[in-house]
Amino acid sequence: MQYKVDETLARIDRGFEKYPQGVVLWSGGKDSMVLLHLLRRLAIDLPVVFFREPWQPHKYAFQERMIREWDLIAYTWHPQRSAMQQNGDEYEVQNWYQLNDSLLTCPSGITPPVDDLPWACAIDMLRRPKQSHLLIEDAQVAWVGHKRCDSDPILGGDAGTRVEARVMPNRMSLLYPMRDWTHDDVWQYIEDNQVPFDEARYVKIEGKWQERKHLRYNADYVHACTACLDSRDTAEKVVYCPKLEMEIENNASKVAWVEPELLEYMRD
Repeated sequence: MQYKVDETLARIDRGFEKYPQGVVLWSGGKDSMVLLHLLRRLAIDLPVVFFREPWQPHKYAFQERMIREWDLIAYTWHPQRSAMQQNGDEYEVQNWYQLNDSLLTCPSGITPPVDDLPWACAIDMLRRPKQSHLLIEDAQVAWVGHKRCDSDPILGGDAGTRVEARVMPNRMSLLYPMRDWTHDDVWQYIEDNQVPFDEARYVKIEGKWQERKHLRYNADYVHACTACLDSRDTAEKVVYCPKLEMEIENNASKVAWVEPELLEYMRD
């Protein structure tokens, strides 16, 4: 593990030498917290880009605390556009955000509503306010905590980490310094270095750390209703809408869907 940490620190040092102006893509999850901690060990203090959802603000208590305690400069704003994705019963809203002249994508996972928590309408998630003007104009690179063992629930793949760096001519590059880490590596580093983590989101069961299954405090997911957005051929044509408390038509054909080729870099 120490060898892996040393290699990652060396990778970060080399990347920062080439790209001194950058941002850290930070969600407050375990991986981005470790990435931020590693950067700070090298006295690299960069702004974080924090794609915060407007729904269910109770899920952001940990992130708000870390922004205060670590004195983070956190950029957050609305996406340029949004579109639906579906794989069986799994849904996501894919969001495109503009940094410099680059478009970065960040999905909003969807999990079904529960009775004792506020929930959103997935159509409202697509309708959220949009903005297209630049808010960061001088960043050369975005640091990303994705690992090769990560996989998108819709797309699968390796989250783009088959390479150490994704250099995009005339656009912002992406660096993946932790790409060879495992989930267990991340948790070992957190425990060894006392890195703060969201205890409402993660739990240790029989000696192994994992996500709490209810996702109540998981900021990667929005509790939302997708009843009228089932795009499968077997989907019901008329469904009950709990927001309106009425029967409505299936709306899958009326919303924007992600073109798969646009996110091909995510796949193996």
